[in-house]
Amino acid sequence: MTLQEALHELWVRDDTLFQAEKAHLDSEGYVLLPNILSAAQIASICSAMDGVYAAEGTGQKDGPAESSYMQNKTAGLDICFTHPRVLAAICHVLDGCIKSFGVHGRPHPPGGEQQALHVDYNGPAPHTGHYAVCNSLWMLTEFTPENGATRVIPGTHRSGEDPKEALEDPAAAGTVAVFNSHVWHGTTRNRSASRRPSLTSFFCRRDDPHMVFSSALSPAAARRLPPAACCMFADPEPWTG
Repeated sequence: MTLQEALHELWVRDDTLFQAEKAHLDSEGYVLLPNILSAAQIASICSAMDGVYAAEGTGQKDGPAESSYMQNKTAGLDICFTHPRVLAAICHVLDGCIKSFGVHGRPHPPGGEQQALHVDYNGPAPHTGHYAVCNSLWMLTEFTPENGATRVIPGTHRSGEDPKEALEDPAAAGTVAVFNSHVWHGTTRNRSASRRPSLTSFFCRRDDPHMVFSSALSPAAARRLPPAACCMFADPEPWTG
């Protein structure tokens, strides 16, 4: 199965994303896709996510701050790399030449620190209209100024600059945000009394040589997923953890 055949089978079409949404991605570097998840789907995803966190001690004292490649650890997050509206937005940024780097979670507990503004790419600055990375942020609870919402600086994907070099101090529910990962962005400090759970489903241009993350499925995930979903991943060797 080719990538184009897989995307068609997953219901990604030229009109899956509205023209205004495409224009907002082009000009501002991000788009909000509300009501992607129902309350029942959020509950199911949180249950699957929490199961992985409990097994790994994610977010606990002396435990890891985040869990990576979660599609290989649970069957409950497959929507994060198969939803047609999200895939259509990512394809728009990456010209349809996509591969998945998997689903990743960070509980961002109370007191969680603010990230410096950054981009999700370690290659050369992109030419406008030719980008290498695109991310989707799955908001599993309301994002507020108090609980560590992610900030983005609209339009910075077109600057050709990295915030580490351009700034003196880069550190100064149910909605999915798809953002061009060349946009300057970063999580803010969680000043609330509750954790702020979310997931990211990260994609790269399939032919980009600068990203070295895994785009592999575990044998169990490869058996579980239909061929079109497996086609979102590009590494032929199985993921081993």
